[in-house]
Amino acid sequence: MQKLTSALAGIMLIAGPAFAQDPVVVEGGAPTAAVSYADLDLGSASGLATLNGRIQHAASRLCFEDGRTDLATRLNWTRCYKGALAQAKVQVDRAVGDRALRIASSGTVKIAAK
Repeated sequence: MQKLTSALAGIMLIAGPAFAQDPVVVEGGAPTAAVSYADLDLGSASGLATLNGRIQHAASRLCFEDGRTDLATRLNWTRCYKGALAQAKVQVDRAVGDRALRIASSGTVKIAAK
């Protein structure tokens, strides 16, 4: 578990400056982030990789806190992170699979901490 947390922290330090800090708001009682893909070509591997990196960064910001905590709290953070990624995957798959949706959509993926 410590290795996972350390690895995620390392990724956030490296990738963090590369991504704009989308605001986190509270919707329906849960912190929520909107991750933009309006500038990306989701038909390309590099566009999808960039979007997935942005989503992982946003999910980390929503679900992980700095500092030492007990195992139960860390497990909750991990569940939150995995849940946020699962929410995003459904939306990304839908946007990639439907060109009309990609054109008509707002160009954002919304994820929530739960």
